[in-house]
Amino acid sequence: SLTNYDETKRAYDFYKAEYLSKKDYDSAWKFSAVARFFGNYFVKGVEEKKKIFEEAKDTALFATKENPKGVEGHYYLGVAYGSLAEVTGVMNSLFLAGPIIDEMTKVISLDPKFRNGSAYAIRGRVYHKAPGWPVSVGDKSKAQKDFEEAVKYGNRMSYRFYAEFLISNGDKKKAREIIEKGLSLPFNDSEP
Repeated sequence: SLTNYDETKRAYDFYKAEYLSKKDYDSAWKFSAVARFFGNYFVKGVEEKKKIFEEAKDTALFATKENPKGVEGHYYLGVAYGSLAEVTGVMNSLFLAGPIIDEMTKVISLDPKFRNGSAYAIRGRVYHKAPGWPVSVGDKSKAQKDFEEAVKYGNRMSYRFYAEFLISNGDKKKAREIIEKGLSLPFNDSEP
């Protein structure tokens, strides 16, 4: 369990060295996952975050080429795109919305249960947050369907995203029900 800067930086360095020495599917997606986690939760500077998220994206992209049917590579590529979009601003967010949806759709087609249905929640989040056509891929109907599917897998993040969606659509009563269900889930040490 990675809970502090030093511990997570050591994991980042270890998995980076593993990737650089092995250059295989497993080392690539594992480094991508740790790099994105480290950049998201422990790195403060925007430029340093960008650098780390680029590493996460590049290694996940390598993983998807090494193993096109590997669910981990597609998942962490989509997540890395999302982290890059958040740190680089609105315009890049728009350009990366489609690729995030594409990667999460691949994850769902390969293994919808992966990471407790997180791909549904992430794809739903993009449909919810992105502007609609013709500017981007936003679609409230698709977002709701994905969130309804995501919460079936019992991932707290899914409940949070779904509740935020409901609040933005004015349904605070249903949002409260959803968030209460999410908060009542047993705590999972592996989910930050």
